Amino acid sequence: MEARRDVLCVVAGSPISHSLTPVLSLLVDFHLNPEGRRSITATSHYDTNDLSELLGQIVLGGDLGSKQPTNKILDLVRNATHETLSFPEGWGVSEIEIDKCPEVETPYGDSPLVWVSLTTPLKHGLTSRSGVISSDKSLEIASTNQIRWDGHRLVTGSTDGLGVVLVARSFGLFSLSTPPLLILRGGGASARSVAEAWSQAGGRIYTVLGRRPLDERGPWASSLLSSLEERELSSTLYIDFDSGLNGKRDSPPPIHVDIQLSPSYGSLGSISPVQESTGTLHLDGRWMLAAQHLIAWSIFIEPSRRTELPSLPLLLNRLSDFENNLANDES
Repeated sequence: MEARRDVLCVVAGSPISHSLTPVLSLLVDFHLNPEGRRSITATSHYDTNDLSELLGQIVLGGDLGSKQPTNKILDLVRNATHETLSFPEGWGVSEIEIDKCPEVETPYGDSPLVWVSLTTPLKHGLTSRSGVISSDKSLEIASTNQIRWDGHRLVTGSTDGLGVVLVARSFGLFSLSTPPLLILRGGGASARSVAEAWSQAGGRIYTVLGRRPLDERGPWASSLLSSLEERELSSTLYIDFDSGLNGKRDSPPPIHVDIQLSPSYGSLGSISPVQESTGTLHLDGRWMLAAQHLIAWSIFIEPSRRTELPSLPLLLNRLSDFENNLANDES
């Protein structure tokens, strides 16, 4: 982005009161602009099941419930940014630069940006007939989780899948000669985004039947395995998009896996990777959330400053610091 603009950061869907997206936006903003004028001027949790109503509010400048962050929140974010400069070595993760992101149209005019992160149940609602400009295949696969409005054009895309690939790359899953294997349970919007990005990155996919099967005719078709016997010596990531809802535990993977990434997170979740006695590394949903959030910054908000963004583990460590200090203040 050539000139810094005011940005309203919104998370929309239902339920979303627990969402950490607004806090992540502030943490990234303070990292990029520690002394200068920051970009995020207001945040919002917009609870809605109606995508058409949301789009109308965005385009017509309606009330999205935006509020300036409180001084308490800003102080906690500032302290986390200034005091947390690294992440624990025991996490076993590397700082990976964000690259190979889709190009997106530069914002038109000089109006403030409205940046909306979509979550359940809104991700599948946009189509090629929605009058939006897509930066990727999100309309084709019915999986959109990012909207940017510059006062003239709605630009959209999906970052869930690219976020999961970033997590996998950070833990070295794409560094070996054998393509990594994704074991995927579920076929909803997030699962489709992950399958498309994983396939584009060169990985292979094995699907486990859940409430919704993954469409075998999607752009990931050539990456699908019909049997786990084909996996060879692949490093393996497992995600269950069907069970980890409403506090339910994810279903166990069909085989031993290297990493099990939960797509959801709760107030008691831990940033720290947890290793079972079997060797499987469990990652809280905050890893997926933070990763796709960084991708969104690099595509829609600050593409020209992509190399200046905080690394994924550093951002997560700062988020952990923020959450712990917030809980201490409220206890």
